[in-house]
Amino acid sequence: MQADLICVGNELLTGLVENSNAGFLARRLCSVGIPVSEISVVADDEKVIRAALGKALKACDLVILTGGLGPTDDDITREAVAAILGLPLVLNRKWLEKMEQFFCKRGLKMPKNNRKQALVIEGSTILENKRGTAPGSMIEHEGSLIVLLPGPPHELQMMFDEQVLPYLVGHNRGNLTTVKTLKCIGLGESMLEEKIKSAGEWDLPQISYVARGFEVDLQIKGCGDPASASAALADAEKRLRSALGTYIFGSDDQTLAGTVAEILIAGKLTLGLAESCSGGLLSDIITDIPGSSKFYRGGVVVYNPDAKVEVLGLSRSLLNHEGEVSDAVARAMAEGARSLFRADLGVGITGIAGPDSDLSGSPVGLVYVAVSSPDLCDSMELNFGGGRRAVKERSAQIALDMIRKIVLTGN
Repeated sequence: MQADLICVGNELLTGLVENSNAGFLARRLCSVGIPVSEISVVADDEKVIRAALGKALKACDLVILTGGLGPTDDDITREAVAAILGLPLVLNRKWLEKMEQFFCKRGLKMPKNNRKQALVIEGSTILENKRGTAPGSMIEHEGSLIVLLPGPPHELQMMFDEQVLPYLVGHNRGNLTTVKTLKCIGLGESMLEEKIKSAGEWDLPQISYVARGFEVDLQIKGCGDPASASAALADAEKRLRSALGTYIFGSDDQTLAGTVAEILIAGKLTLGLAESCSGGLLSDIITDIPGSSKFYRGGVVVYNPDAKVEVLGLSRSLLNHEGEVSDAVARAMAEGARSLFRADLGVGITGIAGPDSDLSGSPVGLVYVAVSSPDLCDSMELNFGGGRRAVKERSAQIALDMIRKIVLTGN
């Protein structure tokens, strides 16, 4: 099975909306051995959609279209697909009733134009939308499968994972390209490759290196029948974990924050944060994790020197002597956060996000991150490139990795 993705929407072509659906679908398909041969973005134009679909059907046996299933006049994906298949649109009364109930529960009367969303291609299988009013659908056509999905990512993702992906896995035939992703932090792409090669010569499946800030994804691909591909990946993962050790923090859909959460919960440890240049980003990342209340006690953004004194209890003499952006202040912030929130671990982050330096003349991108525990207080001096957002994101990444390593290794 091979797939083409057609993403419909003028907003994608103008840049008003980022096309995150393409990346999501490509990753999901790749994870079950279905390669994507082409991703196209087309306008809300029936002729253009029909041309893209006609081309895709000649090349692939799976075509997924996203977007254009809404209630307005420019939502014409279902009409375009029905036209190229030579099939009529028919009213699905069950979905019409669900939409009416959707609006009724919100104390609203359903607008007349939403009725359009209950029109489906004759002979298609409806995909229930649990988060919106646009149903998806699947239909077979001359040996190919066409899938229509809504454009809003939170609707598309649930629909695809719960209804489309299981169907594709059950119907995929022949050899597979099985993929395993190992997630690393602490070494760049080139250094990771050197470390892997230094472990000795052995038959390694194809590896792709993808850098994400200070993280690097190792995407390993095994080809062949399911048993052979899985065995090759299992052997490769075992060897890579042996070679890279704690530089690997997770795999596949795991995140660094999620891994840290698992470690803290397993160890029954609590965490408090004191952030300056990161502006609360680390707290935001952590509280995105379900169950973070089991370990996260709280955080403060102490952006001003007065806040560092009044909230965390730092001394003014320390700030004046060492400077707000210094190793000593980061350590004091970490200790202050641990004390303030009565936590097992405290984190302090202070730095210069830019675009201008502070009064001390320190370089933009200079950041100090410290992690405090009852037994030690570790810190790192970092110099980041990029703009303010990059400095904030990378500061949070490093802080998470420091927490992980301190809990795992004790130093």
